[in-house]
Amino acid sequence: MKSKSKIFILAATVAAAMSASPAQAQNANYDAGDLVLYFYQFGGTNTVALNLGTGFSFRDATSNSIAFKNLGTELSDGTTGFGASWFDSGTLYMGIAGVRSTSTSTGAQVNGDPNRTLYVSQNRTSVGTEGVASSVGYSILSNSDMTNGSGGFLAQNLRMESVAVTDRLVEGTATSSIDGQNPFLGSNPGTAFNIFPGGVVTKFGAGTFGTLGGVNAEAAVDLYRILATTAPVGTVDVGPIREGQFQGTFVIDSAGDVSYIVQAVPEPSSAVLLAGSALLGGLIRRRKSVA
Repeated sequence: MKSKSKIFILAATVAAAMSASPAQAQNANYDAGDLVLYFYQFGGTNTVALNLGTGFSFRDATSNSIAFKNLGTELSDGTTGFGASWFDSGTLYMGIAGVRSTSTSTGAQVNGDPNRTLYVSQNRTSVGTEGVASSVGYSILSNSDMTNGSGGFLAQNLRMESVAVTDRLVEGTATSSIDGQNPFLGSNPGTAFNIFPGGVVTKFGAGTFGTLGGVNAEAAVDLYRILATTAPVGTVDVGPIREGQFQGTFVIDSAGDVSYIVQAVPEPSSAVLLAGSALLGGLIRRRKSVA
């Protein structure tokens, strides 16, 4: 009996280890709800993706994050990326997508985001004002659009979990879902994730885009948050459902440094003036306290 018990325990232990192995194989650098910055090329054979971090962290950002990630090596690699002059390529596109769950349940939220809360980019059309959208925004979608879109987001981004081992992934279009979820209509972006006509990406090209947050940007996209519901208690920043709410702007420079801009940066002259005013105020208070 004892030997049979030992055999049973050993078999149970092996079965448990085997069932645990898939979880251990998951990428510790990706969680559902993270935003994925992705690059693909018209007529290209490769895609590049980078995990930026949790969607709610950018939703709640109150200050700029300058050069918090870098993708220069992956983008410039002539074999797996897009070549040394990737930032001047007129056929290279960049976009962002993130969603935590495709569930239609409205009973709960996580970190202030209900199920099917979409984080998605849109082409920033001009430098404009830092901290203010310079894109059209997204009009009201249908409830089925939110379900279809969240499914497409996860189909694309879960490659980061199932294939990648770090916060970045370079792979061919034969296996990547990026080009499939962001198809072309002719030589222009078509309907992305089956719900966004004209795509959600921006295109690189000769010259720079402009300066945002002190960054000499090669390309820029505005980030929008789209709620499928506001029903769960604890939902953060409640607004119109199924309509884009501007969050901030992602930019990338020629070195591959990625930055997130949510507020204006004072001009050098203004910064000096503010510093001088603060210094003068301190001296006045000090003289009063001495007197």
